[in-house]
Amino acid sequence: LADTANEQKEGLAGREEIPVGTGMLFPFGERAEHQMWMAGMQVPIDVAWIDDDRVIGVATLDPCTEIDQTTCPRSTAPGPATALLEVPAGALADVAAGDVATLREP
Repeated sequence: LADTANEQKEGLAGREEIPVGTGMLFPFGERAEHQMWMAGMQVPIDVAWIDDDRVIGVATLDPCTEIDQTTCPRSTAPGPATALLEVPAGALADVAAGDVATLREP
């Protein structure tokens, strides 16, 4: 769970692998068209943009090993979002915009 600004800035950057069944959830403090970047990422990931209880977009993103975020592509939510989920590439193959997303504490 990345619930501080610093944790959200760092995300999954620098990891050489993301084990199956794991990931990182970014709950946003405000509903907006947020952006994320892949700076420092070593592996591809799947992302799901979530607005309240619905997936509004899913994408597979390639890594960008550059550390400077201005040199790496950005991904923008397809609309106002309240959260972002990052998981290993391929994990969201069966997830699509409109699917229900249930976020709960473990």
